[in-house]
Amino acid sequence: MVEQGWKKQTVFNFVVLCPLFLAFSLLIASWFEGRKQDFSQYWQGGHMILLGQNVYDSTQWVAAHELEGTAFHTEPTFQYPLPLAVIFSLLAWLPVQSAYIVWIFFLQIAVLISIIILLGFYPARSGYLDLLAIAGAFFFRPMFSVLNSGQILAPLLLPLAVSIRLFHDRNWFLGGIVLSVLSLKPSIGFPVLIFSTLWLLSGKQWKGIWGLILGGFVLVLIGALVNHRWVIDYLSVGGYSFQKYFGMHPTIWGAVDKIFKVDNLSIVIGLVCVAVVFAVEAYLFWGRKSNIDALPAFASLVPAGLLIAPYSWHHDQILLIVPILFVLISISKKYGTGKAGLFMFGIVALAFVMVTVAYLVGHDVWSVMNSLVVWLFSLYFVFRNPNLEMKKEHAA
Repeated sequence: MVEQGWKKQTVFNFVVLCPLFLAFSLLIASWFEGRKQDFSQYWQGGHMILLGQNVYDSTQWVAAHELEGTAFHTEPTFQYPLPLAVIFSLLAWLPVQSAYIVWIFFLQIAVLISIIILLGFYPARSGYLDLLAIAGAFFFRPMFSVLNSGQILAPLLLPLAVSIRLFHDRNWFLGGIVLSVLSLKPSIGFPVLIFSTLWLLSGKQWKGIWGLILGGFVLVLIGALVNHRWVIDYLSVGGYSFQKYFGMHPTIWGAVDKIFKVDNLSIVIGLVCVAVVFAVEAYLFWGRKSNIDALPAFASLVPAGLLIAPYSWHHDQILLIVPILFVLISISKKYGTGKAGLFMFGIVALAFVMVTVAYLVGHDVWSVMNSLVVWLFSLYFVFRNPNLEMKKEHAA
């Protein structure tokens, strides 16, 4: 009966929300020009792939920008791994505005599917928790930025959620392959993948690690089919991003720089803070008698990855939906849906308070508080060991 009710609720969510998502995508497209949003750099990358051009050649990139009127806010070359441009070549068959509509619709669907997958860890939940989770996620401040700019992190939430489910179901190899997709956004993906590898090593899940390696190799191969030098080209154009953007982002590095305001000292203290985060995660995975299940593990390592990322933007915090839903489920199980609602309201409110702070101080570095608070909440509930209860549900 529980499983049947869960399936009915899922179907109801999709039937109600998909038409709303489509209408909202059309509305967004009537307000914003896709060619002036961040999305257009992905579209331009895919368009250049179709034309046989090199996305890492600044002359060709600028020429495409001037011809198509796209990628207004980007660097003079494509700033992402080449496989991402290859994937976007599918959307690049469409005019940029039509592709923008399709993309905005898809990212909303991707976020919804991700939420449903993660809520599946609590099949005995009430429909109110579904409403709370979906409303909270879509009112979470990073989602607003994603919806109009079309940033890549929202769709990458889907393979993250799928891999967590696969790991929970002990499908380690396939879970590793799916998780490797996060490397399409290296500044965020690599820290998350490093912590994920620590977790897999702690449980001696070698199949998961081999899956990560194979998935990464496949992505490299996809790019090599277009440009066999793409890794070298990408490293040459993206290697200075940390130095260029240091102190500008809502990460540990940005916060330390704003506090100490001395580059050399900031880097040293930043490294110490990163080491502390690593130590906490290592203790969580290695210093316990029982292994941490997939959802609790990723609830701690995702915000940790965002904290130590060399650079990121506030919309990258859309990945916090994973730990937020873990905490929401944990609070709902132990204290009830009402207190879970208070937590969700507090997290959404905190994100908007940080917007106000950003306007007052002229930068968005202090949005790092979103990742820090969520990380601390996640650690609290992980250390209370809720994964044992989840494993019982899984075994049942």
